[in-house]
Amino acid sequence: MTAWTADPSANEHALTAVPAVTAMRNSIRDYDWGSTSALALLQSRTPSGGPEAELWMGTHPSAPSVLVLPDGRELPLPEAIDRFGEQVLGRDVLARFGPRLPYLFKILAIARPLSVQVHPTMQRAREKYTPGPDSTYVDPFHKPEMLYALEPIEALFGFRPPAQVAMLLSRLRAPRLERLIDVLKTPAEEANVTGATAGAEAARLHAGLELLVTWPVEDRAALVAEIAAGSSRLTAEGSPDYPEVFGWLDRLIGLHPADPMVLAPLLLDLVRMAPGQTVFVDAGVPHAYLSGLGVEIMAGSDNVLRCGLTSKEINVPELLDVIDSHPLASGDAGFAQLTDTEVAWRPPVQDFQLSRVEVASSSTLPTDGTISGPQIVLCTRGAVTVSAGGASVALESGQSAFVTATAGPITLTGDGEVFRAAPGLPR
Repeated sequence: MTAWTADPSANEHALTAVPAVTAMRNSIRDYDWGSTSALALLQSRTPSGGPEAELWMGTHPSAPSVLVLPDGRELPLPEAIDRFGEQVLGRDVLARFGPRLPYLFKILAIARPLSVQVHPTMQRAREKYTPGPDSTYVDPFHKPEMLYALEPIEALFGFRPPAQVAMLLSRLRAPRLERLIDVLKTPAEEANVTGATAGAEAARLHAGLELLVTWPVEDRAALVAEIAAGSSRLTAEGSPDYPEVFGWLDRLIGLHPADPMVLAPLLLDLVRMAPGQTVFVDAGVPHAYLSGLGVEIMAGSDNVLRCGLTSKEINVPELLDVIDSHPLASGDAGFAQLTDTEVAWRPPVQDFQLSRVEVASSSTLPTDGTISGPQIVLCTRGAVTVSAGGASVALESGQSAFVTATAGPITLTGDGEVFRAAPGLPR
């Protein structure tokens, strides 16, 4: 491939517009929790030999995508937006978000648990962000996200009710946990007070989390050793209740033997997603992805506050200000059936929406016109050709194409599965 240069005089054929549909070259992030085989299998290639955690599609400065032009030259997507902003993004997106792609699209291949983390609201990020290495946040944006399960996924999402957390902790019979259990127990006078319950539960969970994330460093290994002994006793007794929860507890103890947040499976709901299911993670919601393969779309930000299960810094005061400690009933993103072959997920954010299209029997399908703006079309199975504005790109599994906002209607031809990432609807 030939590198693109922004100076038109240096190009034999100066580019005056971005093709309506362009193949993309995307980076793979080699975080240590990544699978050594899942992305390679999806893309029908030889594994790299190391962990391959995330395939990134978008303009994030850590790993921006590159457009592969028809003549073989490569044009970084951020540069395409800088030079041809209105054509690439469209007037609506420019007006709402400025000259940037508002979303980041990924495939996650999770072989071992990620850290427990939360993300700030837009208002909080704007208030706390300052340029420079000492800023609380790396950019002034929020980071809501949605995950679609390509294969079974396990995750931790949102707090359990405090009484349930206290019950699970009590089973460990760990003396050091007695104070935490007392914090979580429901006072008798609040047990039947309608209206006050939700706030009281959130306060107890918040106090319990604060106790764990501020646990004395010199006593953390001893705490986890007590937790491990209690879990081993439960296993030896053959306790039939909550086997998945205590199974994850044991795995986290093995990975983080001096981190109180190994208790995360007891504090947070364990979500087991079948292929086709989704979870939407809004600001402040604690979560951790544990295993599986999925498509993720999020606002174009990298703002993360970690709670534990990490060697990275934990900003305890900011975490405790931002986290939503209310027990959550569900994180399901919901969906809208657009056509017989296309379904869309439109969470309550402007930054993104996602649709899935099933293309069968080498048919040619028009996509739903209510999804517009700059789009990334990702193939996750089979072979599908993406066409719009007189241009076409053939995709195989694990490959993607960029479609400009001014390309017009998109049609898909072939036999396979594709996802369309796009800006969300105005709100």
